[in-house]
Amino acid sequence: MAKRKVCESTEISPKVGKSPPKRSGQTIQARYQSELKKLQRLTKDVIPDDRRNAIMPLMSNIAFLKVKLDQARNELMGESIFTEYDNGGGQSGVREHPGFSAYNKLFTTFSRGIKQITDMMPTGSTAADALAEYLNETRFGG
Repeated sequence: MAKRKVCESTEISPKVGKSPPKRSGQTIQARYQSELKKLQRLTKDVIPDDRRNAIMPLMSNIAFLKVKLDQARNELMGESIFTEYDNGGGQSGVREHPGFSAYNKLFTTFSRGIKQITDMMPTGSTAADALAEYLNETRFGG
C-alpha cells in the first residue's frame, strides 16, 4: 500500500466530518462583513464612487478594528487597569494592564480612520453625523 501525504487525500475522517464548524471564526467574519456593509451604507450617497473605491481598504480596516475593539472591550470588562508583575530578576511592581494599552492603540487608529472618512464628506452632512454616532457606539460600547 502506497503512502499518501495528508494534503493529497480528499477523504474526511468520520470524526472531523461529524464535528460542528467552529463558530467563533464564522461569527467574527460575519460581524466584520456586517460592519463593512454598515460603513458602505453610511458613505454610499455622500462620497463619490471614485473616492469610495480609494477608501475601501480604509473602510475594511475600520470594520476589522470595530470587531476587535468590541472583542477587547468584552475581554477587559472584568480586568483591572493595573496588573502586578514580577520579572524574576528581583523586580516587581504594578504596571498598566497590556490589554488596555493595546485597546487604546486600536481605538486611536479606529478614530483616525473615521476622521479620514468624515473629512471626505461635505460639511454638515447627515452621513458625517452617522459616522460620529458610529464612533461613539464603539467608544461607549453601544
